[in-house]
Amino acid sequence: MKIDFINHACFSIEEDNEMLMFDPWFFGKVFNNSWSLLEETEIHDLNLDSLKYIAISHEHPDHLHWPTLKKIREVCNHDISVIVPKRNNKNVVNEIVKLGFKCAEMPPNRQFNVGKFKITNFPTGHDSAYVVKCANKTILNQNDCKLSAEQVFQIIRNYDKIDYHFIQFSLAGYYSNKDDHKALLEARSGHVDMIDHYKNRFRPRVTIPFASYVYFCREENSFLNDYVVNLGDLDPSYQLLAPGDEILEDAYLSRNIKNIETWNKNISNIEIFKSTQVTKEDILSVAKKFLSNIPNVGLQKSIFSFYDIDSNLVIDYPKNKVYFSKHSCTSIAKVCSCDMYSFFKFPWGADTMNITSCFEVYNKNLWRQNLIFKDEIYER
Repeated sequence: MKIDFINHACFSIEEDNEMLMFDPWFFGKVFNNSWSLLEETEIHDLNLDSLKYIAISHEHPDHLHWPTLKKIREVCNHDISVIVPKRNNKNVVNEIVKLGFKCAEMPPNRQFNVGKFKITNFPTGHDSAYVVKCANKTILNQNDCKLSAEQVFQIIRNYDKIDYHFIQFSLAGYYSNKDDHKALLEARSGHVDMIDHYKNRFRPRVTIPFASYVYFCREENSFLNDYVVNLGDLDPSYQLLAPGDEILEDAYLSRNIKNIETWNKNISNIEIFKSTQVTKEDILSVAKKFLSNIPNVGLQKSIFSFYDIDSNLVIDYPKNKVYFSKHSCTSIAKVCSCDMYSFFKFPWGADTMNITSCFEVYNKNLWRQNLIFKDEIYER
């Protein structure tokens, strides 16, 4: 059996010419162009001849990256099956099939035989973890999933040992405004503590931090780069990877030192971009369409100010109206026009806006109500 780390949250397991790959994202930016890979992957550098299965943990674009799936389909001429957690909404399955893949939905908490692999999915909220048994090894791909105490117990009870534990290690969304240094430092240390917590529970042979090989690339969220967890901040007993590394059984400590140097070089050479401005007319168009399709939800009037528009957006939920106003008024948050447009335009717009961290919140309660309301409309 061979395990290769490819990039960010993507790694592959290969056994007897059958490859299972998780969450491929090889190039491009995600979350409204607010996240960028520290190092892109050239697909032609990969040997995908044995790729039979792709498992998607959840639909965030750093895990379910449509352009990468399309590129894989273009490069690989053989049959490939994509495995996704079972959902009520068939939109993901339908789009995967349109790309030319076979697609299977995996119900939760049940082990399935997939070629050479035995796979179980453990969902929590919008995220999910996978446990894979292959060649007498057990691999836990926890990625972004915050497993509950009950799920941890279930995994420990069902599996005698965890050989390789893959887990997210750095920042991944909104934690606080950029001037709240205390909260940002707590978020940073919280991610490090989280790895230790799960390590102490699962006691894997090898802990592998991953799913954080990104930086925050828009002007409004670039402050987060000062608080990310770097590879050098982690326990040196963990296996610290660079894209393209094969997972080693042992004797990886010297490679850790080299990979920390590579990480530091990449994180010091990041490029920051300006946000794309969207016109007031385009925002109003999608906002009015959205409001026309929802009942009175009981939300208070919500006012948003902008980094790149000189007016405030007023969403008058009680009157089912939305408009721009130049009058001075207290906003619940300052946002980018492109994120506000996405908020209304796409079913997943609230989740995306929150993860970009390209905003400042002034009324936490009303901001949260807006995001929760919009997100709950999206059927998953």
